[in-house]
Amino acid sequence: MALEAANMEHDEIRRSLERLASHASAEILAKQPHWGDAILCDGLLYSARALKTDAPVAAAEKWFAPKLTQGPRTNGWFWFWAAEALPALDLREATGIARYLDYARTIVNFMENTAARTPDGAFVPHPPALEMWVDVCYFTAPAIAMLGRISRDPAMLELALDQMILHADHLVDPRTGLFWHVSYFEKKSHSECLWARGNSWFSIAAPRVLEEIDEAGSSARFAEKVNKTRAVLARQLNAIARLQDQSGLWHTVIDRPDSYLEASSAAGFALAFGRALRTRIAGLERELAKAVYARALGAICAKINPGGEFTDVSQQTPPGDFNFYNSIETGTASFATGVCLMALSEALKT
Repeated sequence: MALEAANMEHDEIRRSLERLASHASAEILAKQPHWGDAILCDGLLYSARALKTDAPVAAAEKWFAPKLTQGPRTNGWFWFWAAEALPALDLREATGIARYLDYARTIVNFMENTAARTPDGAFVPHPPALEMWVDVCYFTAPAIAMLGRISRDPAMLELALDQMILHADHLVDPRTGLFWHVSYFEKKSHSECLWARGNSWFSIAAPRVLEEIDEAGSSARFAEKVNKTRAVLARQLNAIARLQDQSGLWHTVIDRPDSYLEASSAAGFALAFGRALRTRIAGLERELAKAVYARALGAICAKINPGGEFTDVSQQTPPGDFNFYNSIETGTASFATGVCLMALSEALKT
């Protein structure tokens, strides 16, 4: 009976992924441009590998084609260009086309050598404000680590780890192990709320960085920093697990059950728990994590409507007070669809 149930769950995840990928392949080419499209592009590449089909790759290539012609943007807020490095690297691995590698290298070189940083070295997404945003972990570190692995450049691998650790040092709430949305370096303060989707960005990025370093054969070389990143991630995921609603979702202000439940954080946490379980992150409470993971997968599958849209996603969210977070409208969003594609693809692999 257990095997039969597992097969049924696997089939439901596959059907959900197929429906979501089909809609997303059309959506990325038809919709108005949005900063989250790069994450949607990467999600399509994940789904292509999981479903063993070329259609999502073709859609990703078509979306990326004008960018390859124009070259990457490396000015303005990170949200509008930094996330493109990761799908560029994944497209290079999917197609073997060297121009994608060059595109990603331009972005990463800017991060390494030109991007504004705090005095202790953390990336600043929109200078001159010396702020650290939890989202930036995902927008920078995984691509730096992946390029470091491809280029056999240990300095890049270490930079990716350093960014994860610096953001943790400034953004982790010492009481809970969860992450604040923004840290204000000069004021030595932080934003007011523990935002669920913000926490998901770190929890997605950390295992990806650790996996790239492991694949590069450099975990022993950077053992102290690897172990610190693992410990921060395990503590965060253990805390996240205990805050899951019985629906399988999380509240948008994660420790406030009087805030609404929403879908994008559940997709992010599903991806994070899948990666952490598969790579056996030390310190993770595995039995609890498995139960939380299963509920999260069921919840996000239920949020994919018959047309293939991933719904009930809180829209773009700058920091504010509790009432502000709780007032953000919900709908669909390309970044959330991309993360959901990744989560369901990871589930088929896990």
